[in-house]
Parts: sequence; C-alpha cells; structure tokens
Amino acid sequence: MAIAVPVRVLAAAVLAWAVCPILAQTVASKVVAGDGRAVGTSWLVAPVAGTCWATDVDFADARHGLASCAFSAAMSTSDGGLTWTAFPTGLQQSLAFAHATSASEWYLAREGLYRSTDAGASWQELGQLGANGGGVQDAYIDGPQMVALHGGALSRSTDGGVTWRVRFPAQSDVYLEELHFPTATTGYATGGITTEALDQGSVVRTEDGGENWSLLPFTHGHITAVDFRDALHGAAVTIAAEVYVTADGGASWQQAGALPTGTYVNDLAMRDAQRWFAATQTGCIQETRNAGASWTPAYCDPDGREVTALSLRKGGAVAVGNYGLAIFEDTIFNDGFE
Repeated sequence: MAIAVPVRVLAAAVLAWAVCPILAQTVASKVVAGDGRAVGTSWLVAPVAGTCWATDVDFADARHGLASCAFSAAMSTSDGGLTWTAFPTGLQQSLAFAHATSASEWYLAREGLYRSTDAGASWQELGQLGANGGGVQDAYIDGPQMVALHGGALSRSTDGGVTWRVRFPAQSDVYLEELHFPTATTGYATGGITTEALDQGSVVRTEDGGENWSLLPFTHGHITAVDFRDALHGAAVTIAAEVYVTADGGASWQQAGALPTGTYVNDLAMRDAQRWFAATQTGCIQETRNAGASWTPAYCDPDGREVTALSLRKGGAVAVGNYGLAIFEDTIFNDGFE
C-alpha cells in the first residue's frame, strides 16, 4: 500500500539525501521505538563526528552553533545543526553551559566561565567565579555586560568578565539553577530543591540588567525548566511535570496544564505565545500548541537517549542530548539560512 508523504517532509528528505546520506536515512513516514513509542517525523537526526554527551546548546546565528559536553568536550556546527563536530577543550571538566556570540567567539562554563576567540582552539578563564566552589551554572552575555549564576549567587560584570561584583548573595533558602534574560534589562534566575521533606521553587528577578534582584513568590514546587518570551510572559515546569505561566513578570503564576505523569523536563523553549517545546529526560521532545494546556511527543529517540537542551535562538529548533544525540526540525530546510 502506498503511503502518502506530506510535500514538506518529502522536500526535506530529498534535500537531506543530497546533503548527507546519514541525514536522509532519518526521514521516514513513521518510526517506532523499541518500546512502541512513535517517533515524530518533523525532526531529523544530525550526524556527530566524535563523542559528545551534550549538556547545553546555543546559536550565534542561523548557521553557527556551539554545544557543551561532558568529559571536557564541546561540539560545533557551521550549517545550522545539520552536522556537528566534537572537539576537546582541554579544560579538564564536564561542561554545563554554552554560548556562541559569533562564528569564533564562544563561551563555556562549569568550574569557571571560559571564553574562546578562535573557535575553540584556546580558552581563557574570565574572573575567578569558581574560586569558592559551586562552579558556574549559567550566564547571560551581552557584549561587556555579563551576569553569572555561580554557587547560588548572582554576580555582574560590566567589563567583559574582567571583574565581577556579587549582586545577589547565595541564600540557604533560595535555590537557583537557571538564568534567562528576555531583554537586556529584565532577567530571571530560577530553580528549586526536592527532598523527602521539601519541594520548593525559587524565582528572582532583575529589572536593571542584574544590578539589583528581587525574590518573587513561587509556591508550586521545584522548577526544573523555564523560559520567557518577553519581560512579562513566561512559563515554568516543575518536578511534578506541572506547567505554570505568568503574564506579570513572575509576580503571580497560574497552572496552564501538565505534561505526562513522570516526565522530567530538562529544558523549555517558547517559540511564540502558543507553541512551546520541552526537552525531557526520557528522550522525547514534547510539544504544545495551546500554551501548555496539552502536550504531544514531537520526537522520541528510538534508543531513549536523554534530550538535555533546546535552542530556538536563531533559525529552526535544535536539540541535543546524551550519547551524541543531535536533532533538528525539518523546517530548517524550508526556512533557509539568514
């Protein structure tokens, strides 16, 4: 029986075959994982040269991207995520943060914050953020203006990372893991903690580029992933897989829906007011088209490799994960490069 293939998917398959046979082999009308999960057809698997257990991903433009990896590696792409090349960094640590400013200026972090201006050939540590332990969990970089989340504290630099000032000291009852700046002045740090006796979420906000921070109420539990599409509108997923939204800059939160029970979300990306993606520990990209009210799997890795991070910053959606997992939406073929 002939299977009707949507024109958009067919076009992507033809171009993928021309670009790389490995890519073409990933295009199918339906693929079923070993445990019976349907694998979405709107995502393609990208080949990775080398070894990378990816932990974060970022794009400087539609072509050039960087991913941090465990075991002191990183990987880069110059074709919008169609192919990736892993490389050693020499930093001797499992890296947890990646940021690409251009095709050659990159940032990585874990024990400290590091910058390369030669596409990863060499790295320089910025300041001594990891000197007191705790490492660097996340950072916001906008030219010389920088904010770093390190050891539960938030520090700011106005000279490109040469000097830093602590602007929000670590507190025993505030747990921060993630940093988002939807604008140059408005930023959020979020996180939480889960124990046998405690399930607590934390949100702090700045409205002056990281100089001053305010603790906001969040009473719904440990936040594992969050994203903001502007200074006021954001969404957070808790460890219980519940989705909460804010329209007033985090002053209040309302439940919008929930992901399937037991889903642990590593990363959340809002394409617009309605369509969002969630990277999950179970190897699926969950997607909502109604602002978090309901979710469906857009892609599930046949081998169950964990999806750790998403990027919608430039071009199409790209996701990375464990055991060399790198995937991208097939719309990248049709949208073209900037």
